[in-house]
Amino acid sequence: MRDGLFACAVVGALSCGVSASPWASEVISYAPGTTAAPGFDDPQSVLGVPTRFTGENVFGGQFASVVSPFSPPFGDDEIVSIGEGGHLTVRFDSPIRNDPSNPFGVDLIVFSNAGFVGTGTVGDPPAMFGVGSARIEVSRDGVDFFSLGDIDTSLFPTMGYRDGGPFDSRRGTVRTDFQTPVDPSLTLDDFAGLNLGQIRGLYGASGGGIPVDVAGAMLDDIYFVRLSVADDGDPTTELRVNIDGFAVVPAPSTVGMLGLAAVGMLRRRR
Repeated sequence: MRDGLFACAVVGALSCGVSASPWASEVISYAPGTTAAPGFDDPQSVLGVPTRFTGENVFGGQFASVVSPFSPPFGDDEIVSIGEGGHLTVRFDSPIRNDPSNPFGVDLIVFSNAGFVGTGTVGDPPAMFGVGSARIEVSRDGVDFFSLGDIDTSLFPTMGYRDGGPFDSRRGTVRTDFQTPVDPSLTLDDFAGLNLGQIRGLYGASGGGIPVDVAGAMLDDIYFVRLSVADDGDPTTELRVNIDGFAVVPAPSTVGMLGLAAVGMLRRRR
């Protein structure tokens, strides 16, 4: 079950409504591919706010927990799997814009279900589960797509809250910001031996996710994003990525204006 705070603000001529949603709003097409994880085939699960609390609808909720870098989303209503030869295309109401003034130059964040191996402390050397890579393409009109190359869907695991433990069965009280990216210059080795508090120190206010700079597309406004996994032709491999959601990074000026007068509306997606 996901939850999210939808903020609308009016500052002068600035208004906010449904069209201002920073999350993916519509699934255009989905093909699971040959190696997608069985049962994780509902593409609608990537729409809206990425998951902060997971597992409520699995086994009666007995394993429900906060989403942390050690406890990623695992419900079949929370993630969709893309296997070899498969793809997922989504549309956004708000445009994704290349803005060098965004934090670290990041314009889009993709959320997966990767996590650190560990019981609250990353190993040294560090290891991850749920790793994978996907080709990312973007488009203004949903017809002509431009490749941004491949993205590693492992770093950085989602963090739902700024407080609490890595496997808490109750929600935290301080939410992270899913529209703020982690420093993309960080590597897996930077997390070696870190506990949850130290990981939060590296994340700052961010809720994690894979940072994407759309500069390579040379487009003013992007409304469509497609992820795909190539078939490597090797029957012994099972390449796949599992996707939880997307977020548009707002321009810094927009963030400042919204912070002056935000009216929050809490809703539950599932």
